[in-house]
Amino acid sequence: MIQLVEILFPVFGLLLLGGGLRQIGFLDSTMESALNRFCYFVALPVFVVHRVATAPLLDAQTVQTSLGLQAVTVAIFVASILLAPLFRVSRRSLGTFTQSCFRGNLAYIGLPVLAYTLADRSEEAQDAIAAEAVLAMGGVVLLYNLLGVISLEWDRRHEQDGNPWVRCVMSTAKNPLLLACFAGLLWNVSGIAVPDVASRMATPVGATAFPLALIAIGARIRGLTFRHFGLPVLGVILLKNAATLGLGILIANTLSMQADSRLILYILCVTPTAVASYVLVDQLDGDRDLSASAIGLTTVASLFGLSAALALAL
Repeated sequence: MIQLVEILFPVFGLLLLGGGLRQIGFLDSTMESALNRFCYFVALPVFVVHRVATAPLLDAQTVQTSLGLQAVTVAIFVASILLAPLFRVSRRSLGTFTQSCFRGNLAYIGLPVLAYTLADRSEEAQDAIAAEAVLAMGGVVLLYNLLGVISLEWDRRHEQDGNPWVRCVMSTAKNPLLLACFAGLLWNVSGIAVPDVASRMATPVGATAFPLALIAIGARIRGLTFRHFGLPVLGVILLKNAATLGLGILIANTLSMQADSRLILYILCVTPTAVASYVLVDQLDGDRDLSASAIGLTTVASLFGLSAALALAL
């Protein structure tokens, strides 16, 4: 119990700090946007490139973890469509409901939780496990974007504003975390050692990614308007914060995954709905109220999901 508190308290404490700073006006929307951009385009990519470039080469264990995470994503996508009538999800809200169920906040919540979990491990172990997590996430980014467009384009109402598939390809191609993953992988396979001077610079920059990202996410969530608290939101919470973990356990047992891979899979499975999902909902005229409420409430509920995931994996 004490170990769980030590891992999760910094994560949720920084989320609350960000929300509190936004509430009192210390961190306004302009500052919050700048902080998010720094984390998304600088700090997190630097962390990803450095960890992947200095990690062992891609192996079967990493591929297994990535495929496991993708399998959970697809299963939740299908389940959310089948169970939508049970939670009285309207046709207008179906795409938003579905995306809120499968799209997790991997980089801003999953990686920080994993980092705090590994704090007592050796530096080599931290690098290897973090690299496996990052590479596993890389395979899911494209899947998230693909299923997100499918979810929000059921009736093709938005094609007059541009082809959504083009937006999907472009957003994926320009995703800084995916690009950083590929850059680190290319550096790794090249056999060229990362210069010490580059590591000395990358290490502190990458270290800022998690605390600043959590503060920024807390501020962003505080800036959303929550107006939807009915059965659809309950459905999102049950699927995103609970069913994902059950599926993760099933897949890990089926594949006989190793302990560290299970830890990665469980944590990434139960991350709350990604704030990035709101951007796609807004662009494609989805249910903005449902999306905002799902992000906020799954983040709160993830305290219990992450606690269960860590208790099972540690």
